[in-house]
Amino acid sequence: MNKKRNYIIGYLYLIPALVIFILFTYWPAIYSFYLSFFNTTTSTGHAIFVGLSNYAYLFRTGQLPYAFLTAFEYSLVRFIFAFVISIALFAWVESRGKYLLKNAIPLIIIPVLAISLVYPALSFWGGNTYMIFLWVLFGILSFYFAKNIAFLKLHMTLFLLSILGFYIVAFYIGNRMDLYTLFFDIAQNNSFVMSIWNTFYFVIIDVPLTIGISLAAGLLMKNLPFFKAFFRTAFFAPYVASIVAVSLLWLWLFNYHYGIFNFMLSWFGIPPINWLNSAALTMPTVAILSIWEYFGYYGLIFLSGLQNIDQEYYEAAEIEGANSFQRFVYITWPLLSPITFFVMVVSLINAFQVFTQVYVLYNQMPGPYANSGLTMVFYIYNTFYNEQQMGLASAAAYILLGIIMVLTLIQFRTTEKRVEYNI
Repeated sequence: MNKKRNYIIGYLYLIPALVIFILFTYWPAIYSFYLSFFNTTTSTGHAIFVGLSNYAYLFRTGQLPYAFLTAFEYSLVRFIFAFVISIALFAWVESRGKYLLKNAIPLIIIPVLAISLVYPALSFWGGNTYMIFLWVLFGILSFYFAKNIAFLKLHMTLFLLSILGFYIVAFYIGNRMDLYTLFFDIAQNNSFVMSIWNTFYFVIIDVPLTIGISLAAGLLMKNLPFFKAFFRTAFFAPYVASIVAVSLLWLWLFNYHYGIFNFMLSWFGIPPINWLNSAALTMPTVAILSIWEYFGYYGLIFLSGLQNIDQEYYEAAEIEGANSFQRFVYITWPLLSPITFFVMVVSLINAFQVFTQVYVLYNQMPGPYANSGLTMVFYIYNTFYNEQQMGLASAAAYILLGIIMVLTLIQFRTTEKRVEYNI
């Protein structure tokens, strides 16, 4: 009886917070999803049900310069080319031992066939179905061969980077009719697609650099012989400061005539950079501000992980003759994997929600011109508040939610199994 009474009392204490949470979190989310299926800009003043029309409008393509199927075919061929060359490269690295004697024929065939097919496939190929079939078959055989490459399994990140690098090479070898250029062409005439483009561009710059700089800050705060408390406070201060005030501060730092960055560049004879009036530098500029804001917070998280690593591991490594770099690679980095995984997920989610930095740096505009700073959250804000298209803004918000959920799920599926918990 006393147990049930305690449960009831506990839930009664939770009711006020639960009511507030439902009213200000769950209900707006549910209602915005409902609103995404309506047109709220009608002349009658009443919302009209339009089904998925808002979602379709967001991804309108207009007149395409070439067919989607053509772009897909070129992208597929280039990807398989990059995949095959990467497998050949990793197989060659592993072949420096006895592996070469056992698999000499595949190691020779793969590079030779790849080189012999790359030019007709990328430069002169004009939608030849036979060539597509040949490349797909070649890719399947290479995938089957890759299962026996142990070095590839241990360095999956390097393998993915190798594919990206060779894809870029293939992109510049032949014509540039692929999904990348098609998406960019669509983005020129569709502001929502442009916002997706800019947001992903920002995420690619921001997340890796934030993690790397945060880890360096954590190592610095751990190994400093003095002033540890000062540096921890200094690194953490940007995170707790008002983002609007911080953005106004960086507005002066990026100033073309009086900014400290251009002043420092002048020491080396480098001409001043027009940070805030260049479309090409819009997202890198915002990324610099975002990295500065978050690196101290994530650095403290890395510091907590570093302090929880048992020193016995390092002592044993030193006895075995391991240097500082080897201790970091084989002890620190693997044992920090839970912290790295957490920071990676949180930083990705935060990066996709970038808005205030652009809003303040560019005086409430999405970049200096050509929507170069238009992010997905900025698009949602502009559509909702300025254009009063609530249904369209709600649809865009749920597309953003879907992108974040999918990428987070991919991170959990691909990274969580590699996390080593030091219990």
